[in-house]
Amino acid sequence: MRILPFLPCALLCLAVFQPAAAGMAEDVTLSGAPKPAPAVSMPGMSGAARDVEAMRAAVRAAEQRRAQAVSSRDVATLRHLISRDYYHVETRGRARTRTEFLQLLTRDEYEFRSYEVDDTEIRMLDNGQAALVTGRFRAAAQGADGPRDLRGRYVRMWVLGPEGWRNTMQQTTEIRPLAAQRDLRTQR
Repeated sequence: MRILPFLPCALLCLAVFQPAAAGMAEDVTLSGAPKPAPAVSMPGMSGAARDVEAMRAAVRAAEQRRAQAVSSRDVATLRHLISRDYYHVETRGRARTRTEFLQLLTRDEYEFRSYEVDDTEIRMLDNGQAALVTGRFRAAAQGADGPRDLRGRYVRMWVLGPEGWRNTMQQTTEIRPLAAQRDLRTQR
């Protein structure tokens, strides 16, 4: 069954506005360093808090594997990391299914020459069964219209299932330099 286009966005809205369970909504950087939290120390961390940190570490590792696989066009790894009902909205607004996204990477008409993620935050949701990951990326791509350097922000939803963490949804938005934004406004 194919997911309706608005379903991932609705799930994302529910996840963002869901009240955070104690200790379940702390943001973490990709490097693994927790952001400061009042009155919490690692030595006295409860078992539940350690479990949450272990889940975040697993999501962080999946994020790193995904970034490396996109950069190297490793479709086999991506096929393992991306769920069958994956929904991807790219920087120019086009929506793609899992199959369409993987086909794009296998064709010679589009290639990421580099893909790097920075400033990532991971928010655990649904008692650790889902993760909302936000961050920025830089990429150098070669497409039919020539080389292109990209900077953007992304939101990814990961869900824990029997096979491990799977990326179910991604939305990216290009960050354009201010001069390019002004040029677009004057062209209208």
